[in-house]
Amino acid sequence: MFTFNTSSKTNPILRMMLIFAIIAVAGQLTVGNTMAQQKFNNSRFGLVNAFRAPEAAANSGAGWELITLRWDQLQPDGPSDWKAPKATDQWLNSARTDGREVVAELIGTPAWATDDKSGTGVPRGLYLPIDDPNNLWANFVRQTVSHYGVQGINHWVIWEAPDVPADSFGSLWGGTTEDYYQLVKVAYLVVKKSNTNAQIHLGGITDKNPIWFNRFLDIAIDDPTATAHDYYFDVVTVHIFFASDQIYTLTANPLYLLSKQGIPLKPVWINHTNARPGIDPQVYPEDSTLKKYSKITLEQQAAFIIHAYALGFAAGAERIAIYQLADDLAADGDQAFGLVRADGDPRPAFAAYQLAAQHFSGFRLARQVDEEAHPLVEYVRLTSSNKVTHIAWARTAQNATLTIPTRSSQANLYDLEGNQWLLKPEGGVYRVVVGGADCNDPATAGGCLIGGMPWILVEEGVKDPLNEAAPTVTVDPGGVPPTPDPGPMLTATAMAMPTLTPTVTDLPSEDSQPTEELTQSVAAVETLSMEEVTKPAATEEAPTLTPTPTILAGTDVGPKGFASVLPYLLIGLGVVIIGGGAWYFFVGPGQEKIGASYTAKTQEHHPPTFDEDPSTAETKTNLPKL
Repeated sequence: MFTFNTSSKTNPILRMMLIFAIIAVAGQLTVGNTMAQQKFNNSRFGLVNAFRAPEAAANSGAGWELITLRWDQLQPDGPSDWKAPKATDQWLNSARTDGREVVAELIGTPAWATDDKSGTGVPRGLYLPIDDPNNLWANFVRQTVSHYGVQGINHWVIWEAPDVPADSFGSLWGGTTEDYYQLVKVAYLVVKKSNTNAQIHLGGITDKNPIWFNRFLDIAIDDPTATAHDYYFDVVTVHIFFASDQIYTLTANPLYLLSKQGIPLKPVWINHTNARPGIDPQVYPEDSTLKKYSKITLEQQAAFIIHAYALGFAAGAERIAIYQLADDLAADGDQAFGLVRADGDPRPAFAAYQLAAQHFSGFRLARQVDEEAHPLVEYVRLTSSNKVTHIAWARTAQNATLTIPTRSSQANLYDLEGNQWLLKPEGGVYRVVVGGADCNDPATAGGCLIGGMPWILVEEGVKDPLNEAAPTVTVDPGGVPPTPDPGPMLTATAMAMPTLTPTVTDLPSEDSQPTEELTQSVAAVETLSMEEVTKPAATEEAPTLTPTPTILAGTDVGPKGFASVLPYLLIGLGVVIIGGGAWYFFVGPGQEKIGASYTAKTQEHHPPTFDEDPSTAETKTNLPKL
């Protein structure tokens, strides 16, 4: 500890100066530490396999995460076996400490529990009552919920990609749709008996079989017991990869089908989404080329993150998770899906995720403007009680200008890198030019697999935007996007990126992998707009777009004047006073020598240590290497 002499011979004025200096410096350090410790967690933003990069997860802004609990790893040798890894318990505690909710996926039939193929086979005794000891799936679910439910898991995803046919690439479920319905039904009855507040999620639906979900609902409707149990599921889950223009349709379709079948609407979550880069010199060898989507750049991956959250929310998604936080090349067929690399080095997509988590928070209404009215621009508006966030990007290779009538005296504009400008409206409008997309995918019509680089315009202090009709927004072809370089009217302020040094560890890995055909359209399935599915209380209407001139204006932002240097002056003053005081006490005339000691303990931060269990060491995947 630090001590100093308080003898009456000490100069009282100098004592007071020393105390003031210490308080001033301590105050600055306290403020700095408080800011460093403040973590923004957006409950709508999720991550898959966050344990692979603990520090990145803590700094990402995510409010939830998805882990996989494999039956064939928890009970590899028989129904009396139970090998819950300490690693998982440690990670659950770490996630709670960081303020993230954990959602668990149950998957993977042990060989002893099925007459079919291990991993994907239908569990033996599935159609027996849930209390029958020969219903092996019911027994497993009961034990798993008992072990992990008390640790805060209340959301249970039942299997994954049940719509992928058993004989198809990427298949994870070997049973029929009727078998899967029974799998969900048993899990629902077991889990709800233990915890009525728990939620049962359907496994993530892909785009492989557009009629599968409708067939699943038919089976539920034909079950005379389903109505009394809310059709045995609480949440619909979808998986969407690679194509920006598929996000809205694939998210909205389950809501349409629920409405069409007369079943009360359920929340929709996107558990897996991403557009992994095909170009990354730090990961892929120079002479390697992925067989599909090989042209996706790091910047396009970052843009896709913004697209996915904006369009997903506009289509009605309640929560969205990125697959996955950190690269796992072995499990993903040598494809780098991570927001960060395996060593924790962040890609631009990580900064995009942070940006979206911060600025897409607190909205109560999300709208996508009708595509037919603006073929050049994708535009989504997120509205809260006093804030409107506009997200826009080009849908084609052509530049376009979005003109937004102002509802505020100023707004903040952000680019994909987090550069920020303070904009003042001109003539009562904001005008933002979106640069054309890099339409570089030869397998996609027009080449525009992923749209252009997005802009985020945030208006705060808007008076009652939820209950007032939004003004008409217009689009004009052409325009020159601003550059992120500081200019006389635009000053960019780069957002700080954390230094990430996570420990990459091995929890039971996910069996589900993004398949290469996930960009197929959902042909023959109608899409119902969110206005038809549900009528929110707000009266905001989607705007109509018509051509207008283009111009972008802005002003300087950031602390200015004395306020910007005051903290440094206080710290400098404290250092000078402390140094002078120390000199005075030690060598000054007539002063007693001060006895001082300083002991500091520096504790290096270590992410949770994971004990590798022989039963969980093997990573299972059905995805062949590209």
